[in-house]
Amino acid sequence: MRSSRFSCSDIENLRSELKADSQAVPFQDFGAGSMGNTSTVSGIARLSLKRPKHARALAALTDHLKCNAALELGTSLGLTSAYIARFSKLLTTVEGNPHIQRLAQSNLTRLGVENVRSLSGEFDTVWDAFGDSTYDLIFIDGNHRGSALIRYAKKSLTMLHTNGVLVCDDIHWSSDMERAWKHLCSMPEWTLQMDAFEWGLLTRNQALKREHMCIRF
Repeated sequence: MRSSRFSCSDIENLRSELKADSQAVPFQDFGAGSMGNTSTVSGIARLSLKRPKHARALAALTDHLKCNAALELGTSLGLTSAYIARFSKLLTTVEGNPHIQRLAQSNLTRLGVENVRSLSGEFDTVWDAFGDSTYDLIFIDGNHRGSALIRYAKKSLTMLHTNGVLVCDDIHWSSDMERAWKHLCSMPEWTLQMDAFEWGLLTRNQALKREHMCIRF
């Protein structure tokens, strides 16, 4: 499998455009790390989007899982969403800021990505909308508070496919997030735990032995 398969030039061209977009966006932050009352598209593109190599890694993971359904908490401008959606049959993505959600929807339309269900609202308030859905991949990329990460991860247990993977972003963003990550790794439900520094991966796949791994790329 060639890594070039996961390189999406149209998404990266759009990333370059967004980094030069000075359009102001009303800022609403339901998690940690508020940047003030307003932000700009360029600021969001530079500070909040996953770097290309990490977006490609998520795409490769999605493909490896033969993903029928993926869930993303934290849409941002929709570029990582596009990478995931291209290798999943359906992506459900949630963005807390309705202004950013509309920008993301516009970006996904420009990229020709149609298999995305986009929701707006605080993460804690949208869980009922997921119903009895089961996901092969759940990507938590928002609300950088340790208590929130633990809460979302525990809720994900009931929604994650037996062999599915939970990806927790920015586990080393703060000491609070690091403590939360260590707590999750101590939970008996998770078998393989992988610290990739940028994020942590957890699975409850019982075919795998309980093991903790650390890698960087």
